Formats: sequence, C-alpha cells, structure tokens
Amino acid sequence: MRFVVLIPLILSFIAFVLTNLALFAGHQQGFMEDYAVIRLNTSMLGQDMFQGDDKSDSSDDSDDNDDDDGFFDKLKDKVHDLGDDAKGKLSDLTGDLIDDIADELGISDWYSIHIMNACQGGFGANATTTHFILNVTNCTQSSPSNRFNLTEVLDQELSLGPFDISLADINWPDSIQDKIGDLNKALLALFVFYVLGVAFSGLSMLACIPAFLLQDKKIILLANTALASLAAATITLGSIIVTAASSIAVNAINKAGGKVSLVAYKGTKFYAITWISAIFMMLSTLFWVGKLAMLWRKEKKERERYSKERF
Repeated sequence: MRFVVLIPLILSFIAFVLTNLALFAGHQQGFMEDYAVIRLNTSMLGQDMFQGDDKSDSSDDSDDNDDDDGFFDKLKDKVHDLGDDAKGKLSDLTGDLIDDIADELGISDWYSIHIMNACQGGFGANATTTHFILNVTNCTQSSPSNRFNLTEVLDQELSLGPFDISLADINWPDSIQDKIGDLNKALLALFVFYVLGVAFSGLSMLACIPAFLLQDKKIILLANTALASLAAATITLGSIIVTAASSIAVNAINKAGGKVSLVAYKGTKFYAITWISAIFMMLSTLFWVGKLAMLWRKEKKERERYSKERF
C-alpha cells in the first residue's frame, strides 16, 4: 500500500512543473511564446480608418472640410514631402487593405503579455486566422513600477515609422491602456500566488518521501494535507484571478479597439496549464484528506475495541 503515495507525488510534481512553466513563459525571447496571458493583434491597426477615408475621398471630392479632417488626408500631408517612395507606400496601404498594415506603419504585428514580461513580433508567412506563426523580435522585462504600456510603445514606433504619425491621428481610445493597466495589476497578484504555489507544490512533492518511508503517521499525513491544500489554494486563486481579469480586459479591449481594428485574444494554452495545475493539486489534497479519514476511522475502531476488551 505504500506505493499508493506515488499518486500524490506524481500529481504534485506535474503541478510544480506546469506552474513554473506558466510563471516563466515568455521570460526569454521565444520561450513558450504561445503561452501568453493575452495577445494583441495590431497587424490591421487603423484599417477601418483608411478604408472609410479612402471611400469618402473618392465619393465626395467637393466636401473639402471632411477631406481635410480625415485621417487619410492627414497621413497624405505627412508623406507629401517624403518623395515617391513614401507616396507609393501610402498607395499600397490604402489600395490593398488585405496587406499587412502594421509593416507599413512601422509597428509590430502583435504584442503579447506574460506574467513577468511582454513581447512583440510579426506573423510568419504561413500565418492564418486559426494558426499563427509567431516570430518574436523583442521582449521587455516587467516590474511593479514598469509594466507593459501599449499606448507608449505604439506611439514611439509610429513616430519612428515611415509616415511619422501618432496614435492621435487614428483616434486611439485611451480606455485600451486603462484596461491593460487593470490587467497588469492582476498579473502582479498572480505572480505572488504563483510563487507561493510553486513553493507549496514543491514542498508537497518532497513531503511525499517521508510518507512513503514511514507510511500512516498522523503528523506526516497532516503535514502533507496542509502543504497540498496551500498549494491548491494559491494556484486556484491565481487561476481565478487571471481568468477573470483577462476575460474582462479582452472583452473591453475588443469593444474599444474595434474602431481602430485592434483585436485581443486570450491565451487558451496558458489557461489550460494553470487550471491543470490547480486541479492536480486539488486531487492531491483529496488524497491526503482521504488518508487522514481512513486513519481516523482505523483509530476509532481500535479505541472501541480496546474499550470493549477493557470492560
């Protein structure tokens, strides 16, 4: 029967590994990039703005005021003095909306948010709407005082791009960064819960060794139950926080970013490993609770038998 202890040992080990992977996903450039908390697709940023103004330019040439206020004309004015090459880029940008607008604007195709950092890059040549080939170009470390700021990053990249424009030119909604800021706060809390989860799941794994050697000792069973419960609680709370916060952030970003063709996605792979970790530690906790219950019943029967023999 002592080999049954291998069950919580394996469960704790898997939870320990998966929690570490979720914590360090994206920590180094290209490492588990598919396991982002959320991903922001900016490859078609401003598409609707280009399309709308291009139509208004061709259908109502007499309305000078509307043309002057349109994004297309603002952009056209900015590239007027840049030569034929810039004008050619502008023509390609407005003439074929299927092309990658992000490349023309000088920004990345996507930006991903992980627990400990943020990354950016481009889509591969064979990328589709259902399968993305992610080419990572840069990752930045995050800290409590320096979290991912999409507005700041995009504004800087647009200013360095070939058209020298800003987010104000495409009517960028301020609420997008507000929602990302709320997600950043949730990720700080998640970081704390995950660190505790890694520690408790690791200790729970190690505590299985004396349980295997000494078998059903009450103090050992209590220690294992406590460690497994703490690991399950911290990982589960972290999973609940990140799932709720990211869902709220993605819905709000998609709602506000629809006008500028910004799309946010939840990292389903990330949620899979974090919830698997939580479930495995719950199962490990149930195992030790069951062992304690069996020991309690065994001791109760022995006490009753001793009482009968004595009297």
